[in-house]
Amino acid sequence: MSTNYRSVNFKKLLDKLQQESWQLELIISGFAIYGLFAANEPLELKASESVIAGADEFGQFWAILLICCQIFTFNLIIHVLLRGLWIGAIGLRYVSGDINYSTLNYSEKFTSYLKKKVGSFDRYIASLEAYCSIIFAASFLMIFYVIGFFTVTISFVLIIQSFELLTFLPKWAIRTIIITFIIPFFISSILVFIDFLGQGFLKKKKWTSTLYFPIYWVFSKLTLSFL
Repeated sequence: MSTNYRSVNFKKLLDKLQQESWQLELIISGFAIYGLFAANEPLELKASESVIAGADEFGQFWAILLICCQIFTFNLIIHVLLRGLWIGAIGLRYVSGDINYSTLNYSEKFTSYLKKKVGSFDRYIASLEAYCSIIFAASFLMIFYVIGFFTVTISFVLIIQSFELLTFLPKWAIRTIIITFIIPFFISSILVFIDFLGQGFLKKKKWTSTLYFPIYWVFSKLTLSFL
């Protein structure tokens, strides 16, 4: 198999994999749903144990992780149901072909209405395919969003704690260092969030992109977005 991404054979291979990706989607979704259901109860126990032990921070961590798992499970179940409907539609399309409204012998009023509302059966199958692929991709993309959020939060906490270990400095100096770090970090986080919501708004303007690039570079490492 050619590994040159510019070669024609490699592009044909990618096209073929895109067409047959639904099989991998169902396999991955099935294993992921099973794993998420299995992890549901341990996460609930961890959250409860942390609250009972008085470790509210860890309790919140496990609770957020549990909510993310439940949302992810719901998305994958919807994906499997839609993909099953897509497979059924393809099977029906193989037997019956596309909708031929003229053979139904409906009145002009019903024919025009159904053509407008229902349309082509092939278009319906294509829409299902698009929805399935989007839900599947968005579900796994959400995992990286959650991972990125936690890596940034953990990095922030670790840096603050490392400053507090500087016991040879006066408390006011440590407090000043922490505040000096927190304010730029907080502002940078807001800028990254604004750029995310604005679909790369800060990367498009020449003057903002120059200022924003160092911030983007640092947070791309913290959030593992380079993966």
